[in-house]
Amino acid sequence: MPGINVLAGARLPATDETEAAHRPALYDDRYEYDSYDLGNCRVTTALYPEYPFRRFTFGECSVFVEGVVYNRDEATLRAELERRFVDGDAAPTDPTWLRSLDGEFVFYAHDAAAETMTVVPDRLGQLPLFYAPDADVALVGRNKPILARLGNCTEFDRLAVAEYLRLGYALADRTLYAGLRRLPEGHHVRVETDTGALTVERHYEFDFDEETNADASVRENARELARRFTDACERRATAAPGENVVLLSGGLDSRAVLGAFERCDVSYRAMTRDFEHDSRADIDLAQRLTDAVGSNWDRLPTPGPDGTDLLHHLDMTGGTDSFSIAHMQPFLRRVRADADGPAWSYTGDGGDKLVPDISPVVEVASVEDLVSYVLQSEGRFDAEDVEAMTGVSEAEIRADVRETVLDYPESSLSKRFVHFELFQRAFAWLFEATDTNRNHLWTTTPFYAPDVFEYAMSIPDTQKRRYRLYAAFLEELSPELAAVPNANFGAPPSSVGHEARVALYNALQRHPDLFEAVKPAIKSVLGISSDSDRPAAAFVDCLREQATRTQRAVLDRHGLERTVLDDPGAYTRTQRYHVLTLTSLLEYHRDDPVLTEYRSDQFA
Repeated sequence: MPGINVLAGARLPATDETEAAHRPALYDDRYEYDSYDLGNCRVTTALYPEYPFRRFTFGECSVFVEGVVYNRDEATLRAELERRFVDGDAAPTDPTWLRSLDGEFVFYAHDAAAETMTVVPDRLGQLPLFYAPDADVALVGRNKPILARLGNCTEFDRLAVAEYLRLGYALADRTLYAGLRRLPEGHHVRVETDTGALTVERHYEFDFDEETNADASVRENARELARRFTDACERRATAAPGENVVLLSGGLDSRAVLGAFERCDVSYRAMTRDFEHDSRADIDLAQRLTDAVGSNWDRLPTPGPDGTDLLHHLDMTGGTDSFSIAHMQPFLRRVRADADGPAWSYTGDGGDKLVPDISPVVEVASVEDLVSYVLQSEGRFDAEDVEAMTGVSEAEIRADVRETVLDYPESSLSKRFVHFELFQRAFAWLFEATDTNRNHLWTTTPFYAPDVFEYAMSIPDTQKRRYRLYAAFLEELSPELAAVPNANFGAPPSSVGHEARVALYNALQRHPDLFEAVKPAIKSVLGISSDSDRPAAAFVDCLREQATRTQRAVLDRHGLERTVLDDPGAYTRTQRYHVLTLTSLLEYHRDDPVLTEYRSDQFA
């Protein structure tokens, strides 16, 4: 994540120590370190010039704004910030006001007279924030490794590590660092700057039980959703300081952005990554999509990442975003190089969660059924491998999943799973993955615009089943794009064939063993690259050396040797790089991490 951090308390670290903690986050020659000293509070940044960050000063109060609010001009935003953070005429955490702000942002408000710092993110928390609850000074910020260096938080959470392997991410507010917590959606942070006392407070709770748009037909809901989505795209495109770049695949989500840009007639370019492990169908269909609407398209050949890319990727995400996607580093460098001046990139993130039906494909009759379904549908490694590598039992992980879903407000177990998918898989993991892009150029998705998000989540799941709503939504945006096959199912989304293939896919999901057996054949038919291949030599050598240095209480060397290191080819590329990401993080804060010896090696 970009390096914006807040330190507060009576005994702040020395300025040179603070700067040194940020040095690894100066990822290229665009980046600069800066510090704003505010008495017992210090705001620090490690940013490139185009990154949206500015300071509003109101007498003894300063409000730092990170990110963009697309539906406010600067004068209006300044006036609203003054009214809420300075004058106290209205609460800065008022959910209605925050819901009215379309953007990805964090407000950092320092009041010198009151000796407070209040940190308020957008309602969904799209710019992930972290804090150290037990450090010597208050630490709140966007970059976990920087916070870990500042607070000496270099121990790791054993259960979070096990969940990371089992599910792909740690649950609730856990991070892989034992001393750092993720700020949940609908929460803000207050800091007493004289003492460093830090409190986390909730100001909003999401509840997805009600489907208030049930009275409208599929077509009516699709039409209204398309209107809101197009408006969100236009707000973003017109706010951009330069070129708009759509990161286009052959699936449905990014093509929706393409369709909305065509519909509102804004200038843009489409770019598609061509990496050796990418689906050929994705690339071919991306070209067909741009041909269908007569727009420009660039295919960007993308090399595999080298060790330096992995180190940067690790420092940007603190391990959350696996090395399996680290080829985004050379790809985004190429996007920046090919763009005509400053650029914003656009993804379809969120489309796969908001528009189709993501409720369980099997009957969930009890909380225990729901826990089992989460572990089945989200599983990365099987329980036996996780216990061998970490010593954490499946029962411990089940207990944490159970506690997580029981904390949700929905009465329906199906809706609790939807809540889990949004606020665990999507927001706790994918928000951080998207944030990786922002280390190169500002990245946004219109799917999380408040009025788009709320409307989509109020449409009945029955209308979303088998992509009925998605097909109608795309037809409203662009009939030409709706007629191009979906790379994931090999048929146009509005076709009978697409609905039949989705139905078959859902049926196979009810029988996991059969699904795993036929998955390679399905991928072959659809032209989707297999995730299984022989690992690069650098991968095996690096992981084997790291295994000798792991913290025994967190990751067991012998467990690694009995699993991934015993037969790396028996594991998918995604699984292998998930482990390498973890082992690299566990020794990242040493003076001489193993991965630094592989800076020039290729990790395709």
